[in-house]
Amino acid sequence: MPRSLSSGLITSLSGQRQRVADLIEIHLSTAVYFTNSFLDLSYDSATAPDSGSNTYIAQGQFIGIGNIQESKDIKIGSMNVAFTAVDYTTLAYVLNNEYIDRRVVLYRAVLDENFAIDSTKVFQSFDGRIKDFNISESPKTATLSFNVGSQFADYDKISGRRTNSDSQKRFFSSDVGFEFAPQIQTDIKWGRT
Repeated sequence: MPRSLSSGLITSLSGQRQRVADLIEIHLSTAVYFTNSFLDLSYDSATAPDSGSNTYIAQGQFIGIGNIQESKDIKIGSMNVAFTAVDYTTLAYVLNNEYIDRRVVLYRAVLDENFAIDSTKVFQSFDGRIKDFNISESPKTATLSFNVGSQFADYDKISGRRTNSDSQKRFFSSDVGFEFAPQIQTDIKWGRT
């Protein structure tokens, strides 16, 4: 994803030490904002569904993100976002909301020496939609992970049904109406005649 980075951000990233936090927006029916920082952070993003600054909650459940791969070619980019599912708070957000095809935006922020956000030192690193989620459990822990795809995630997807016998039989196995469709010789008049 092409992006322009501010000179302050480039300077901060080239320094000896960086304090970095990931900010994630999940646009459910009510948007939720999380960070992997150790304290809550306030930021006014351009992609938030509401106006004004939002508090990104350091709830300790946002474990991290998978690798984000970028390319100059048009590719279907995706990433995984992981939360702990030991505490049911985040899991409840998912199960009590419609989550498929909801927007997820990830920002990376370089914090100042007081662990605050300077808006010139934040950049968007991913923007996509939730494709599905997975809950994995073990005797000691549980993890909730979202599979988030970029805007091209459904580029090759063929949606809907076809008007042929095979497509009809997928949904209505005993229906044979389309088998006789080629035998109709007259035009069917629709509407008023």
